[in-house]
Amino acid sequence: MAESTPQQIEAQQRKWLDEWAKMMVQIWRDKLSYWNIRRTGTLMGSFQEAVSHNGLSANILMRFLSYGIYQAYGTGFGYKSGNGGDLKFLDPAYRREHRLDVPRKVGPAWGGYYTSGEPRQRRDWFNPKLFGSMMRLRETMARMIGEEAAAVVCDALENPRAAL
Repeated sequence: MAESTPQQIEAQQRKWLDEWAKMMVQIWRDKLSYWNIRRTGTLMGSFQEAVSHNGLSANILMRFLSYGIYQAYGTGFGYKSGNGGDLKFLDPAYRREHRLDVPRKVGPAWGGYYTSGEPRQRRDWFNPKLFGSMMRLRETMARMIGEEAAAVVCDALENPRAAL
């Protein structure tokens, strides 16, 4: 079996990181579809990934609209920091009194959409997949870097004069 050169391993790492970033975006898009978070498609269309390599390190940048985090945590308008968890609009009696428990039109008269009448729920499309994929990325990169270190040592042992 032929040993890989450090250049081949580095190229393999670059390819793996690029494909990992693309796959994460695809997984997130699939989760948005699963949770039916796609009224306008703006969030799904906002995903961007960028991988930069500079020899010894790589940076992966993943971007999407911050609205997506509110969907994941089931929060949004009316949820404020420091309220101690007392959200009146989640109380069933308050919802009945203010008719928040029935579907209603939202937006302008000529457009908009209808609410379900149900309180917001978490639709966590983001965290579980990200954490699992990050662990997989860590394991794979550790294996690849170990292979690269072994290839460098093997190259040095094959030609001791060049190593000196």
